Amino acid sequence: MIVDPPDGKLPYLPAAGQKAKENEAHRERDPVGHCHMHGVPRSLVPPFPIEIVQDNDYLVLLSETEHSTRIIPLDGRPHLKNYAAWAGDSRGHWEDDALVVDVTGLNGKTWLDQAGNFVDENEHVVERFTMTDPDTIVYEARVDDPTVYSRPWTMRVPLRRQPQGTELIEYDCIEGERDEVHYPGSASHR
Repeated sequence: MIVDPPDGKLPYLPAAGQKAKENEAHRERDPVGHCHMHGVPRSLVPPFPIEIVQDNDYLVLLSETEHSTRIIPLDGRPHLKNYAAWAGDSRGHWEDDALVVDVTGLNGKTWLDQAGNFVDENEHVVERFTMTDPDTIVYEARVDDPTVYSRPWTMRVPLRRQPQGTELIEYDCIEGERDEVHYPGSASHR
């Protein structure tokens, strides 16, 4: 999924690379395993389906996981000031046939995957949604986080249209769950 750099490796700064290794050794600390949102760009990576709803002023991403909602204004308004959230603050505009979404105000608490790759509060993401055929949107995210990575990096993944009649179903996560036996990477899985 990582297309830049070409070797597919995240360009961690040395201290951040060490933290990623520590996270990998303690996968039970993944914020998603504690009912927190997946964040950006992780929330757009399959397997969980998303539903996209759009009118003239907004695009809304509804996600099955955590039942999260991202409301993306398309009217050119500026980003919120002094704002930090799991999904950040998104602002979108069209460039030809691609929706480009600028995301700032991320809280820096999310992981990018279950392997412990992470970002911090300096993360800035530019997403591109390009429909390549009637059933496929290519999702691309360029992540810039100068306190974690030595350079920006880009991921790309195709998002496939779900079969007609597919519905977002209940996603149950119990806040405060302490049953570490079921967390990947916990001592009981070793």
